[in-house]
Amino acid sequence: MFSIHDFWHGPGAAVVATVGAVESRDRERLSAAAGLVATIAVGVGALFAGPGDAPTSDQPQATVWWAAYGLFVAAFAVDANLVRWQPRWATGRRLLAIELVAAAAAWLVSPGGGWTAVLFVVTAASAAYTLTERGALAVVAVQSGLVVLGTVLDGQSTTQVGTAAVVYGSFQCFAVLVVGSERREAAARAELTAAHSELRAAAALLGASTRTAERLRISRDLHDVIGHQLTALALELEVASHHSSGETTTHVSRARSITSELLRDVRAAVGSLRASTTDLDVTLRELVRDLPGLTVSVSVDERAPLDEAQALTIVRCVQEVVTNTLRHAHANHLTISVVADDTGVCLDTVDDGRGAAQLVPGHGLTGLRERVEQLGGEVVLETAPGRGFALSARVPVP
Repeated sequence: MFSIHDFWHGPGAAVVATVGAVESRDRERLSAAAGLVATIAVGVGALFAGPGDAPTSDQPQATVWWAAYGLFVAAFAVDANLVRWQPRWATGRRLLAIELVAAAAAWLVSPGGGWTAVLFVVTAASAAYTLTERGALAVVAVQSGLVVLGTVLDGQSTTQVGTAAVVYGSFQCFAVLVVGSERREAAARAELTAAHSELRAAAALLGASTRTAERLRISRDLHDVIGHQLTALALELEVASHHSSGETTTHVSRARSITSELLRDVRAAVGSLRASTTDLDVTLRELVRDLPGLTVSVSVDERAPLDEAQALTIVRCVQEVVTNTLRHAHANHLTISVVADDTGVCLDTVDDGRGAAQLVPGHGLTGLRERVEQLGGEVVLETAPGRGFALSARVPVP
């Protein structure tokens, strides 16, 4: 038997805390921890319960209950990323199905005692993180039906059946709606952060493009104005040298020599300005600066200079990686490494996010791959549940 007062002051308090947190990533961790505490409280309550409150006094049924309960705890711990071990098959939907089946088995074995139905509330919160809101509410409907079925099989009165259905159904709905609201807020924040990152990338690229355009303008002015005038001056001094004599010839020859040196210096300056490339290290650090909730480590080793096309491709690739990390990875740290040598430039990135069992590239990653392949390069993507996302892109020397 149960009462609403007991639920609020027992494991239910921890279950409700599962969906009420503060910041998106910290909120998910806190919710997962609270859900695990509530789940463990169910087991502890069953372990120390008296004869009337124990899940079951029948040994075979008790064995089934504890097996189902243990399976639920294990599935929830993996689903909530509370353990390092993340098997490749353990997708969110599969783990949720295991939780649902385990909770149902434990409840139907012993619907009359203990707090077994609290597992349904935890499962509802998990469903809200894994499924759409409609799918999560469907899980709530199924579990509410199981609550009704269990209490009926236990021989409880119509009032008790209705009360159990309303209490546990309402808490499940509450968990789903609050978690859904939090997910929408987190998604909105992630979109805003990603948009801010994209805007910063555009500003960094615009700044680099503006500096490049200014260098080219200065180089053209030096070549077209000063270079041409120095060439004309050298020709005039050449003519003057043929019409001079005595000490005048010495001064004219010296002026010709100075003019030739100036012309060489101007040509060297023009060549240096045209050969200058984007400062990739500065551009990338500006791109990843002050990203909320994500620490980024950048390493750039330019053993050989990059041309504009290579630098632009690397910056665009990093921009896409950062955007995907902010939106999808649930990562705390992202490492970016760029090495440029005589054979080309190689970009390696890896995050410590949740990863995925199956990689389905979106438009951004597809465009990234196409951009690299246009320069004769290749992209390798790797991910696995609990192992983050890694990208390696190589662009050869043109």
